[in-house]
Amino acid sequence: MKELRIVRGTDVKLFIGDVPLFGVTDFTAVQKPRYYDVFEYLRSKPCERIPQGSRYEIKLEFMALFDGQLPMQEDFTLNVTNNGTIYCYKNCRVTERKTALKGDQKAVEVFLIEADQMRKAVTDDA
Repeated sequence: MKELRIVRGTDVKLFIGDVPLFGVTDFTAVQKPRYYDVFEYLRSKPCERIPQGSRYEIKLEFMALFDGQLPMQEDFTLNVTNNGTIYCYKNCRVTERKTALKGDQKAVEVFLIEADQMRKAVTDDA
């Protein structure tokens, strides 16, 4: 399981397609393996687990004022750029949305997103 976590930074930018996201306070992406379970007749436990690649669980926190930026009904592509490296998460879909109040801080909207694949690319700025 690999994790990419961004807490704050001015050089990190997030995009839905080509549209930038504003008000992001926290970003976490975790890579998790995906398996296909094979069952025998009349057994409740799988006899074999076949690897089926990876899936990505993404957690995005927005300030409550900027909560309407993600498409809720259709799939989308999320691009994260950081110091010349682009992480492109494809076939993203929102699985959960909730509002969080943290003590005396401002309200944030928390979105849990699932993505089918991720591609990492390096851009040459020189």
